[in-house]
Amino acid sequence: MNEVTIIHSSGAEATVHPFGATLTSYKTRTGREILFVSSLAKRDGSKAIRGGIPLVFPQFGQELDIEMRSHGFLRCNLWKSNNMYEDKSGAACCDFTLSLKNVVEGRNGKWSMKNTDIDCEVVLTVKVTAYAIQTILNIHNTGNVNFDFQALFHTYYRVEGGKALSKSVCNVQGLVGYSVEDKVTKNKYIQTDEDVFVDKEVDRIYVNPSKAELDLVLSTAASSKIQIQAKAFIDEVQANVSVVIWNPFIEKSKKLSDFDDDEYHNMICVEPGLLREVPSLEPSKTAVFEQIISDLN
Repeated sequence: MNEVTIIHSSGAEATVHPFGATLTSYKTRTGREILFVSSLAKRDGSKAIRGGIPLVFPQFGQELDIEMRSHGFLRCNLWKSNNMYEDKSGAACCDFTLSLKNVVEGRNGKWSMKNTDIDCEVVLTVKVTAYAIQTILNIHNTGNVNFDFQALFHTYYRVEGGKALSKSVCNVQGLVGYSVEDKVTKNKYIQTDEDVFVDKEVDRIYVNPSKAELDLVLSTAASSKIQIQAKAFIDEVQANVSVVIWNPFIEKSKKLSDFDDDEYHNMICVEPGLLREVPSLEPSKTAVFEQIISDLN
């Protein structure tokens, strides 16, 4: 399976693997790699690629359908890449499409939830500019029934120098006031500290019901900052974007067959998502979910 490389005139570039339409690389105009991919990641289609930006849909974990694989099926199917083009702003772009009739999931070629067959088409647009990369996920309900869903950009960021556990090097800012669901400790609380960092296994959902859009700053090196923005619209009505922060730490890393035992030092996941109180998608309607990663250096 040949990967697709999208190159901007500035020298910035992104690489997308057709299996899962997974972004496996984003290099800034200076050549600095932003994304992390495990050295043990499978790229032969045998399983989802561990790293980059896997797409999560129609569920996170198995919260909506216990019979469906964890994190859904977008990241585990072969997508079609279309011709590259330049949009009006000068961004280098490429669209990737997946029709449910081509999905290896569910019954009779359809996605079934609660014994109801569901049809949809999904398009991922990747746009690269001199200073940023934008990923836009369009989910169109082509069936005749409403369906509930969740979606995430499961983004793995590369932390330079193997210093993911250094608070001064690797931290996330912009989450003060968010409600936190800690999936490790099962605790719930309000975020009060400005910096979110890794000092143990981290698997938390951050939700802000009073602010729809996400706007964070991530530090991945002593002098390197990245802005992460995300927003979503369901049938043109804005929906709240949550975010998951994840690092497997010591023991969890040992249980992942496609992740080296020590690679937790090299990464942090910051995953914008539609996770809580997501409106159902009605027939013929579309959900649009986008993330922008900007180099602030």
